[in-house]
Amino acid sequence: MSETPTPFHFTLGQISLHILNDGIFMLDGGSVFGRVPRTLWERVVAPDHFNRVPAAMNSILLEAAGKRVLIETGYGDKLSAKEQQIFGLSRPQGTLLDQLALLGMRPEDIDIVINTHLHGDHAGWNTRRPPDGGEAVPTFPNARYIVQRLEWENAAHPDELTAPGYPPVNFTPLQERGVLDLVEGDVQVLPGIRVVMTPGHTAGHQSVWLESGQAAALFTGDAALHGSHLERINWVGAVDNFPITSVATKRKLVEEVMRRRASVLVTHHPFPGLGILVQPEGEKRPRFEEIR
Repeated sequence: MSETPTPFHFTLGQISLHILNDGIFMLDGGSVFGRVPRTLWERVVAPDHFNRVPAAMNSILLEAAGKRVLIETGYGDKLSAKEQQIFGLSRPQGTLLDQLALLGMRPEDIDIVINTHLHGDHAGWNTRRPPDGGEAVPTFPNARYIVQRLEWENAAHPDELTAPGYPPVNFTPLQERGVLDLVEGDVQVLPGIRVVMTPGHTAGHQSVWLESGQAAALFTGDAALHGSHLERINWVGAVDNFPITSVATKRKLVEEVMRRRASVLVTHHPFPGLGILVQPEGEKRPRFEEIR
């Protein structure tokens, strides 16, 4: 596997953004592609000898309205050695915090953190344990953390199926310290940053629209696990709790992305996960074209 060149800078209208990465982990191909036969999906992503496919953990750092905003926080540093081995976690370019440091930023410099949802691979750096091994504290001590209220309620009160995906250490300390902002539905966070409900992967999942004038980009979160999921909206991962809802959500997103000619950033697509959807002449479905 080649090294991941990060951070990746791009411009959206008047907004300057950096795509960061907290590494790569390995997911079972069936988790990513669900009921799609391997003979089809392996043409898109080649599995390893354990039938696993790589999943990047892409994040965005941007400045808007005088605030520094971080979207998504990867796996963090609280996994045990055994968990790291199980997930096949690798960080050839360091952690999310290492990459912030490359940009001359410390955790204290972040004003807002947005989680699309609270699964462990999206909210891990929300908190960290101090060097003395005490209770976990917010990694970004001056930040407000934005999550959908429904997502928080489901994470805080999971059932037998969903509990393993929601390590409480990633979000309970935020509530205890009063830095968690629970929003409901579509919300304008700052000028140029808007969260929208995109249920399917979880009931309270949200994606993020970034907008500057006529330019727009969508950060999907797990509304799409891979760029190919935007080409084929019926490709739904087994990790989606509500697959039929996922299809409807993706249909709506794809239509809006193409209407607005927006860029798309897919969290788990190979770094930087940035692309556009184009409609080839004579073909029924769009194509996700990577921008590198």
